[in-house]
Amino acid sequence: MTLWILSCRMSKNMDTLFAFYAKDQEQAEQKAQEILRKHSYKRLDLKAYPYGFVMHQSRICGMIEE
Repeated sequence: MTLWILSCRMSKNMDTLFAFYAKDQEQAEQKAQEILRKHSYKRLDLKAYPYGFVMHQSRICGMIEE
């Protein structure tokens, strides 16, 4: 099974990613359609990532002392 990532537009200011595994593009398309029906987001892209996908989260303080 291969990692697939569906990117969607949630609002004019925010997008979201859905990651899932599928055996081929046909199954990935089916899973993408299920997600889109459930969430009613606009589909932007669906890509296979056979070598994985790295997500880095960092937090920047909202306020600091002078």
